[in-house]
Amino acid sequence: MDEVAFYCSKGSDADKKHLSTFGYLSSTHSPKQYLQYRQCYCDRNGAVLTGVGQETKLITACYKKALIQVYLYGKEAPEQRIPIPEPLTCIQIIDHPTIASSSRNSSENWLLVGGSSTGRLYVWELSSGLLLAVKECHYQSMTVIKQCNNYIVTGGADSRVTVWKITDLISDHIVRSQPYAVFSNHTLPVTDIVVSAGLDDDAIIYSSSEDSTIRCYSLVSKQLLTTFVLPQKVTSLASDPSFRALYAGLQNGTIRVINLYKADPSSHVLEAVGGLGKVITLKPDLNNDESIACIQSESADKNKSKEENAITKTIVNIDGTTIICGDMSGYVFIVDIRTKQIQRKLKTLSGPVSQILLFNAMCDDKKLTRDVKDKRIIRNIPILKRVVVDSEIIGKHEITKRLGHLESTAERFDVDEFINTVQSQQKCFENTGKSEIISISGSNTSTATKLGETAELKKQLEQMGASFSTLKSKYEELYKEYATIANK
Repeated sequence: MDEVAFYCSKGSDADKKHLSTFGYLSSTHSPKQYLQYRQCYCDRNGAVLTGVGQETKLITACYKKALIQVYLYGKEAPEQRIPIPEPLTCIQIIDHPTIASSSRNSSENWLLVGGSSTGRLYVWELSSGLLLAVKECHYQSMTVIKQCNNYIVTGGADSRVTVWKITDLISDHIVRSQPYAVFSNHTLPVTDIVVSAGLDDDAIIYSSSEDSTIRCYSLVSKQLLTTFVLPQKVTSLASDPSFRALYAGLQNGTIRVINLYKADPSSHVLEAVGGLGKVITLKPDLNNDESIACIQSESADKNKSKEENAITKTIVNIDGTTIICGDMSGYVFIVDIRTKQIQRKLKTLSGPVSQILLFNAMCDDKKLTRDVKDKRIIRNIPILKRVVVDSEIIGKHEITKRLGHLESTAERFDVDEFINTVQSQQKCFENTGKSEIISISGSNTSTATKLGETAELKKQLEQMGASFSTLKSKYEELYKEYATIANK
């Protein structure tokens, strides 16, 4: 099992053509580097991957340009350059909720959602390129977009967090939709959002902001549950896979660990932290007891300002043992959470780290090879429309879809063969002989008889003990007489 990390940056201001700006796809457990993408640059949260392997694609929203670049796996140069209505600051791929919930290991890339610098929310269908909706979501630029099952959660520089129902957005051409919820408790721009896994009834939204707070909201009740106040500006946010802790990237280049459960001193039972609108203030961690210092000497330059040492992106691996973080200087580190030691340093980027994505893959997976020989692979995505679709066009709903998989038929699961194998194995455990019930005579002895026999046995045992004591005393007397005679 291997974990593959994709990371890229905004690029350098000195390199206007971004000739020295690359995005990399590297292994987190070995020095192996799978791919590099040329002229790959985007704003924070402005790049997404449809997966890792053959036929998968990388989609990036170019920084400060009304342009989207599409890379095919195995190719360094962009396969497509698609113009869009305005520059996008963040994008996110939305998986189909029905397909994702019915199959644990498979999902279908359904929608491409983008947030612009003017606060608009764009929703495209990836299979057709149709622009389904454009919503005035924020008053200022949008900073982050996340999916929560059947909902889309967005954060912006206007300090607001908005929640939209996906069904309302894709039906916007029929009925004009409104946000499901709007949270305006922050006072400065929202920097990152984390949504808990699970059902919608238990979903919790964690949002971080430059006002040095992390706020927890309930998706169902639409209420503020907990507020964490930190000593520094929170520039990025990540969570444990089991949501036992939050990892807040701070402006000073450290990651603050916030435990969401603690043991009760009297009962020693784990209890959730916060709730009911409670405000928890975290004191400065001068000894780094609850912090991870993930900057090295070359990135922690004393001449640099605090903003240049800030952690821009954080992500935790699948087992919650390591955290991958990137900073404003373009450094990307893999840090062990328990020991708080830097395990590896990935290739340095030219400019602030803008995106880090993590995927799981088998070490010997043939899909990770760069040589693509399958001619049936769809190399492009449909051109993204710049005008909202009307009811007549969406009624036709013509999409581009590739039927089938790259796997050979020999690797597929054969149900009939599995049933026959189980039947043959079951015969080994079958008992083909006959069993008879044999009754033993005298087995129904009454309890009183058993008690009498027990008392008699105890009496015999006591008599035998007394006889043994008598014999022992006589033996000792005879031994003394023998010793006396032998000494004479």
